[in-house]
Formats: sequence, C-alpha cells, structure tokens
Amino acid sequence: MDFEKHGKNTQNAENSNQQNAQNGLKTAGKSQKIKICISWVLVVLYLAMIFYFSGQDGTSSHKVSFKLLHYMKLLAILLPGWLQDFLASIYYSSELLLRKAAHFTEYFVLSLLFYRAMAVSGVRPRKSLAVTLVFCFLYAVSDEIHQYFVPGRAFAVTDILIDTLGAALGVAIIYIRKIALAGKKKKIGQENT
Repeated sequence: MDFEKHGKNTQNAENSNQQNAQNGLKTAGKSQKIKICISWVLVVLYLAMIFYFSGQDGTSSHKVSFKLLHYMKLLAILLPGWLQDFLASIYYSSELLLRKAAHFTEYFVLSLLFYRAMAVSGVRPRKSLAVTLVFCFLYAVSDEIHQYFVPGRAFAVTDILIDTLGAALGVAIIYIRKIALAGKKKKIGQENT
C-alpha cells in the first residue's frame, strides 16, 4: 500500500514539475523572471551583432580582419623567434583562417547563449539541445542569405557548415557536461546512502 502511495506522490510531483516548466514566466519567481529576461536579451543582442557584422560590405569586413591580424602580429613580438618566423610564414594566408575561426566561434557562443536562455525558461534539457542546434543552423542559413545581398559578400555553404559545427561543439560540450554532472550527483548520492 505504501509503495502505491509513494508511486502516486512521485508521479504527481513529476507532473507538477512539468506544468511549472511549461508555464515558464507565469510561475517563475521575480529573480527567475529576471534571469529569463536577461538570458533572452543577451541572445537578441548577440543575434543583432551577428547581423551587423554580416551587413558590412566586403571592404569593411576585410579591414576588420586585417586589423585583427595586425594586432596578432604585434602580439607575436612577445613570442620566441622561431615561433615568430612560423607565424610570419602563414600571416598572409591567415585572413581566411581567421574569418572561418570567427564564424565557428560566433556560433559556438550563440549555441551557449541560446541553450542557457531555453534552460532558464524551463525547457527540458534534451529538447533545449535539439532546438538550439536547429536554431543555430537556421540562423546561419539566414545569415548567409543576408550576406548574399550585401555588396562584396556572398552566400557560402561552407560558412553554414562551419557555423553549424561551432554550434554543434557548443551543444556537445553542454551535453557532456550534463552527463558528467549527473554522474557526479549519482556518485555522491550513492556515497551518502
């Protein structure tokens, strides 16, 4: 009899947690509402930043890349001579590498921000991971469509792939971290019993 009662209580608690997660802002406390709002504002600002950089014409975009490379070259002075020589040999071909690394990093960060916003909004972790990856892919596609209409820029399928890989790495890190934390909690729970 006690087992049936416990089972019903557990099921009721699970149903209650799911309803609370679905209600999101309705049932959230004031501090939770603030976390949710801040998380989504950060996502929107980050999306606006990506849109801004995509809207730069080809010349402006190359100038930004060149400035970054110039600063990297100045920082290379602090490195040992043999490493300076190596960096100098790849300096002129590194703009492409820098631009692709920027794409990858942009969407890596976007995936972290978007997942966090979904998680604090009460969306279940697995659903958050899947939606995050799909959203980042779709935004990468829209980003390339936007660039197609900007002078000196082009639609590049490789950039969509790189963007999606950056987002996938972010999602993978979140997933691995979740598994590690769950294992750690389980281990601690076993030690306490």
